[in-house]
Order: sequence, then C-alpha cells, then structure tokens
Amino acid sequence: MEINISSESAILFWQTLLILSAAVQFGFLFLIYSRLAFFKNSEISKAKPPVSVIIAARNEEENLLTNMPIILEQDYPDFEVIVINDRSVDDSIDVLKAFGERYSSLRVINIRENDRYEGGKKYAVTLGVKGAKYDRLIFTDADCKPVSRKWIEKVVEAAVNDQDIVLGYSPYLRQRGFLNKVIRYDAYATAMNYLNFALCGLPYMGVGRNLSYTKSAFFSVGGFRSHYRLLSGDDDLLINQIAQKKNTHICVDALAEVQSKPEEEWRSYWMQKRRHLTTGSSYRFIHRFLLVLQPVSLLVFWLSAIALLVSHNWLEITLTLVFVRVLAQILIFRRSSRVLGQTDLAILSPIFEIFTLVLTACAHTANAVSNRIPWKT
Repeated sequence: MEINISSESAILFWQTLLILSAAVQFGFLFLIYSRLAFFKNSEISKAKPPVSVIIAARNEEENLLTNMPIILEQDYPDFEVIVINDRSVDDSIDVLKAFGERYSSLRVINIRENDRYEGGKKYAVTLGVKGAKYDRLIFTDADCKPVSRKWIEKVVEAAVNDQDIVLGYSPYLRQRGFLNKVIRYDAYATAMNYLNFALCGLPYMGVGRNLSYTKSAFFSVGGFRSHYRLLSGDDDLLINQIAQKKNTHICVDALAEVQSKPEEEWRSYWMQKRRHLTTGSSYRFIHRFLLVLQPVSLLVFWLSAIALLVSHNWLEITLTLVFVRVLAQILIFRRSSRVLGQTDLAILSPIFEIFTLVLTACAHTANAVSNRIPWKT
C-alpha cells in the first residue's frame, strides 16, 4: 500500500509536524542552549576551604605515571589526593608507593580481590569519600589530566555561594580522524546539555572526570544506595539525586578543564556509548522528558522538512525554517564552543548532530534488545 505524501491531508500532517517541531527546537536553542553562549563567570568565591581529590583507579599504571604529577602539584594551599587502587594486577601499587614517598598529600586505599566483592567503581568511590578528611570533594579519573595547576582553585572558586555541587568540563584530546571528531562532538553536546540545564536551574548530571560535591551532600542521600546495583551512575545518578537550582553551579574556566583520552576504535566507542545510556531511565521525570523531547523533536523536524521538500510543498517556508534553524545552531554553538574551547566543531555541528542522533538511537535500540554490555575491568 503506497502512502501519498502529496495528498492534502498528508501535507497538512507534515506541515503541522514541521511547525511544532521547529517551535520546540527554537525553544531549546534560544531558551536553553544560549545560556552558556552568553555566560560570564563574573563572581568567584574567595574562600579557600581544604579539598580532598578522589580518584578511583584500576590497572592504571601508565596513566598514573603520566597524570598524577600535575594533580599532586596543584597550586592550592590545603588539599589531599586519595587514590583508591581497585584490585589492580599491574604495577599500580608500586607507582603509588613511589609517589607517596615524594608527596605527603597522597593517600592510597588498596582494595584487594575478594570473592564477595561486588561493588565496582561505586564501592571504590564510597571508600574514598568515607576516607576523605575534608568536606569539599573533587573527582577525576586516572586517565584524565588537568590542563593547569590551577584546577582545584578554579573549581573551588566556582562555588560562589558555597554551593554543594560544581559541574566541571572534561573534553577529549584532539586527534586526527573522523572518529575523534565524533567523540569530541558527543562529549561537547553532552556538556551543552548538562551545563545549560544547570544554568536554567535544572541541573541533572555531571561527569566524574571533572566534578565536585560535598561529603555532606553525598551522605544526605545515602551515597549510591538507591542505585548501587547499577554498574554505571557513580556521577550522573548521584548528581540527579542531590542537584537543585540553588546548590549547583558550573565551572567552565579554561584553567579548570580536565582532558581525557578518547577511544581509538569504533567498537570501543560504541560500547562506551551504550554504557553511558544505561542510566538515563533513572533520571527524574522532568529531566527524562526534556532529554527525550529535544532529539525526538529534532528527528521530526528533519523528517517533516524532507517530506515537504520531496513533495514540493511549502518550499519557501520549509527552506526558511531549515536555514534559520541551522544558522541559529551554528551561531549559538560557535559562541559556546569558544567558552569550551572546541571551536573547530561548531561549523559542522548540524552534521555531527544528525550523525550522533542516529548513533544514539541505534545504541538505545541495542540496549533494549540486549543489556549484556561489556564493562571496563
């Protein structure tokens, strides 16, 4: 049975979808995503509370050798670094011992293999939080590296009203190849979501590569108790529980960035993408609604635009809406990319957006068919 997209009812259907989806898309662009584009961090906290930096690491010998020095040599008056060595079978323990002899600020918690052990990273992080001497906690991963020795200072300064939570930014290293651009855009688009939502008073997640919250906030919700059995969610699900408009702020100072190594193979990135999507269903309803509405309305926008263009109906209006939508995105994303230091991605953002939209839909489908996702060990 053929569907005639040129029939009067079909044209009206696609016209209605185009107008509604365009309205939603412009709403997201101008009301939400423009916040970071015009964000000015004019206020800073002058307080310098002591800080505990927490890093959970498993078999990270090489990354510890590369990244620990700049973390241990931060230009900040009073801080400790706690590394939870989670059942490593490489030489991580020897590397940490060597650093411990040189830096008195380093404390190591060793987790040994145990048949009854089921905790994963959340157990390791919980041990770090419990062992921390200070209330202000800052988190990163062993394969991540702050870009400067002002990282701790800038994160602390971002808590302008003594907020419990500070959401940082962690871009992936720039390398050659299309995969690297896709991974970097995906991380950039994710940051555009959680940073702009936070600026709108709707904070919903952070990334554990560059994240700060207080010890008291962690225990106010029982830590990871409500989602302890989920392998993922040590960062976003916790923040989704404790983050509110008044207790959350963002830190996008260039000196506070923490760079991460990107995956180098499509298969590894695909598995990482699937893992990252396993926690969204546990978010609060308003966050789930908005995070679904944006990509769905984008998909509907492009499908209805294509349908109308193919049927040669409403050409001027359709082309105008497509042009304005693409131009608005490029301009807003370009201005935001300057804030986040990803200017090379902005001009091609509409293309990367469509590509990652399809990739994300495929990953959701794969997760729905099978929840057997290989996790990093």
